Amino acid sequence: MKTSKIAAAALALIVPSTICLSGCSMGFFSFFNYTYENGDKYTAGDREIEDKITTLNIDYVSGDVKLTGTDTDTVSVKETSNKTLTEEQKVHTWVDGNTLYVRYCASTKKISFDKIEKSLEINIPGEQDLDDLTVHISSGNLGCNGVTTDNLNVKSSSGGVGFSGSASDIVIKASSGNIYLDQDGDSNSMDINSSSGSISINQKGLIDSIKLHASSGNVNSVLDKASKLDISVSSGDITIEADEITELKSRSSSGCNEFKLGREPQTSDIHSSSGNVKIYLPDDSNITVRPHISSGEFNYEIPFAKNGKEYVNGNGTSDMKIEVSSGNVDIFKA
Repeated sequence: MKTSKIAAAALALIVPSTICLSGCSMGFFSFFNYTYENGDKYTAGDREIEDKITTLNIDYVSGDVKLTGTDTDTVSVKETSNKTLTEEQKVHTWVDGNTLYVRYCASTKKISFDKIEKSLEINIPGEQDLDDLTVHISSGNLGCNGVTTDNLNVKSSSGGVGFSGSASDIVIKASSGNIYLDQDGDSNSMDINSSSGSISINQKGLIDSIKLHASSGNVNSVLDKASKLDISVSSGDITIEADEITELKSRSSSGCNEFKLGREPQTSDIHSSSGNVKIYLPDDSNITVRPHISSGEFNYEIPFAKNGKEYVNGNGTSDMKIEVSSGNVDIFKA
């Protein structure tokens, strides 16, 4: 049923460091406090790492981060900058067992980055499956491609987030920026939150639970099979295309809603305060639809039998509740 592909890239969260910013110039920090544990164990600058890495923990204050799975046998860390950097200003790394820690600069209570713009590129062996991939970026885009990890945890304060690869448990939070996820393979859970920006998902395989929340932005998802899908959008459109969803829950304050479903969900609960709702279902769906529309019309192509306030097709075993305050509800043949 899938008709679209979402190409992307990104990373993840966790910061055992303390950042206190003071002053900035042209969008770059002039002085700030940046401290973290075991700072004396880190190495400054670009490096090649032959150790087997299964956990990757990245904290990059300002600048784009790109992580790529390649054919190489080693991990490479490379940084670029618009200015010559001191040893303290360079990226710092520490290998502790199978864990690679990457930090923006040296651990220090006061450091200057006046008008300095950096970016980071990390290549890892593509055949190496990670246990955990965690990244925090305060200001910058995150891009990850060709990586497999059990846990993916991403946090971006200002910038876009993209991931193209395979992960079992996914948490992505972006305060300001779009989120793109191209997930290949079965997953346990996905929890994605965007405060200001759109969310685009392409999920290939079975996933147990998906939670998507956008305060201001659209949600666009193409799915294979999901046991539970929970969507909440304050201001923006919702577009879902799925072969199969067992439990569907959707909340929209302002925006249009469109669901293209390969089969009827066992349970559906769809609420829209202001906006039309369009649902595409097979005409042989065994479903009971209970629409409640304050201001708008209910239109349908499926041959429902009306039973009071309910509309029944087939044996009616699946339940779909639709509540719209202002807008039309249309159910089309898929």
